Amino acid sequence: MKNKKILTSVLLTVSIILGSLILIKPIINNINFGLDLKGGFEVLYLVENLNEKEKVTTKDTEDTYKAIRNRIDTLGVSEPEISIEGDKIRVKLPGVTNESEARKRLSTPAVLTFRNTSNEELMTSNVLDSPGAKLDYNRTTNKPVVALSIKDNDTFYRVTKKISESSDKIITIWLDFQEGDTYKEGECEGSKKCISAAAVTEGFMDNVIIEGNFTEEEAQELVDLINSGSLPTKLTEISTKTVDSSFGNDTLKNIGIAGIITFIIIILIIIICYRLSGVISGVCLIFYTLLVFILFNAIDGVLTLTGIAALILGIGMAVDSSVITLEKIKEELSNGKTLEKAYTDGNKRSLVSLIDANITTFIAALILFIFGESSVKGFATMLMLTILVTAFSMILLNRIIMNNLIKSKIFNGKEKLFIGNYKKSKERSYKKASLINITTVSLIIIVGTIFIFIKGLNLGIDFKGGSSISLKNEKAIEEKLIKEKLNDYKVEEINKIDDHEYNIRIKDTLTETEIKSLKKEFDEINYKSDISVISNIVKKDLTKNAIKSLIIASIAILIYIAIRFTSRFAISSIIAILTDVLVTIAIFATLRFEINFIFIAGILTIIGYSINDTIVVFDMIRDKYNLEKNKTPESLTKLVNESISLSLRRNMVTSITTLTAVIVLLLMNTSGVKEFNITVLIGLTAGTFSSLLIAPYIWLKLEIKNLKKTKKEDNEEKEIKERLIKGINS
Repeated sequence: MKNKKILTSVLLTVSIILGSLILIKPIINNINFGLDLKGGFEVLYLVENLNEKEKVTTKDTEDTYKAIRNRIDTLGVSEPEISIEGDKIRVKLPGVTNESEARKRLSTPAVLTFRNTSNEELMTSNVLDSPGAKLDYNRTTNKPVVALSIKDNDTFYRVTKKISESSDKIITIWLDFQEGDTYKEGECEGSKKCISAAAVTEGFMDNVIIEGNFTEEEAQELVDLINSGSLPTKLTEISTKTVDSSFGNDTLKNIGIAGIITFIIIILIIIICYRLSGVISGVCLIFYTLLVFILFNAIDGVLTLTGIAALILGIGMAVDSSVITLEKIKEELSNGKTLEKAYTDGNKRSLVSLIDANITTFIAALILFIFGESSVKGFATMLMLTILVTAFSMILLNRIIMNNLIKSKIFNGKEKLFIGNYKKSKERSYKKASLINITTVSLIIIVGTIFIFIKGLNLGIDFKGGSSISLKNEKAIEEKLIKEKLNDYKVEEINKIDDHEYNIRIKDTLTETEIKSLKKEFDEINYKSDISVISNIVKKDLTKNAIKSLIIASIAILIYIAIRFTSRFAISSIIAILTDVLVTIAIFATLRFEINFIFIAGILTIIGYSINDTIVVFDMIRDKYNLEKNKTPESLTKLVNESISLSLRRNMVTSITTLTAVIVLLLMNTSGVKEFNITVLIGLTAGTFSSLLIAPYIWLKLEIKNLKKTKKEDNEEKEIKERLIKGINS
């Protein structure tokens, strides 16, 4: 029995390692990378009604979405992303190099024409109402058909009458017919250009039906294609972004190398701290990462920089799931329990912490998914996915392997080999450290606030509007040459990344013509360029949605913690999270770091980590609080000090493993995620201290205040009762 349990664990571990080695390449090759990692073209359109006096309706936007989708099919783009954002439509076209052609195809209304088999134009969509087609059903056979709504009955009758008298009696319907396109019998149906070839036996004036052996989906697709030629909307380009494939490939390559280095370092740290248990956690972490990508591919996810940000947070939380359990087991061992008993009790105690920590983060991710837009949704999707996978791989699978090894009893008396040193944590007073930390944080926030009032925040174009140009060259870039090319524009800042890469910020919102002209000029001197444009409309919406998402997420977390713990725990945790965010903003303001959209992803990551860390400490405090019978200010202070002492090692291990990923990415000087890495480096460092020194300290003050208030009320009530009794007796 003993050998069977060991063999099961060994076989399971080996299977995971071998399976990972076999699957890693096909899984990575199957990942859909976004523009920032692959290169391509992105545009955001404002959808407006052709009649300026009328507002655009939801149906107008949905019809426009369908039309754009159909037009993208004619561009031959693989894995396009199209999303409706209120009265706006965002289109992402990975791999597109000819952005001028893409713009032309997307924004120009589709041209619908009726032709004969010799490809001669007979009618345009002007003969149709708007919308010109709808899904209907044959009254006899109940099969789906396409019903056309005719506006110019005379023209339609004259043309169809003429076709009915021709030799082949066929009329073809084309979308965006171009010179060289030719009708071929039997090849029209299902095409994105020649969308239908109908037999005409008589002239039609109204009640025109296109019949065929359609499924309902095929008939609806034909309806959408016909209607796309007569949309009641116009598209106004309000933001664009182009990423040269070389920029994306370099970023992806650096992130890949950084990921491998980080993975090795994290696993080594876990093994050093937890010996054989660390090896098991490392194997489960490999399985966790592969499972995340498998599921991400299964839902057709598109991996972007913000998705990688969520993945970094997810890996940190996955490691934390193991660390929390292992630290609880160590704590039980230090209390003199056997390995098997310590494992059982440690797992029970850690499960509550894991549930609370992961649910609070999941709530934040869900709120961001519901209220966020574009990349925020990508961040939230990846984060929710990592939380779900953590529950299976880092909690369930980890415990199955460990349970078999412990039940084999082979490590009885060899606890240090199995889990590392487990000395009892020394209790220290953290009041002084808390006051120092609160004072330091307050000073940083005050200094940052002063800088904000004097100089303001260094906002990127995401929040300020304007245009951003990224330049790259194999040889050293000449700044003088850049200034000459941009002499006619209001250049706000020229930022040198290194000798071969520059970022330039322009106050102007560049037009399509200006973008094309600038790219041509930079191409002439062999400078690879990426140009992004953000209008005032996008700037306002992005700022509003970012703030709204963060506020709603914070309120949701506050409510959950208040329900699971108490309102005093909730208030303390939100204050701690708020200080982490404010410290990060203050340092960015003081050091004049740029605040752009990737900064928001960093703030979201900080919030996720702060919640996770704080909940674990609070869970320890709650456990001890519930066991405390005679609650006094002194006993509450003691239990807080004990809880911090027990949580200290776990917080440090988790923070070090996560910061490893951030520091490696910073050292790789990875373009596109630099601001994110700096944000997380600052926020995570602040969060490590706030979860240990600020949140517990605030809770202690609130709890002592509540305790004194309760005792005072009890004393007053007792005094009143005594007086009443005396009155009765007198």
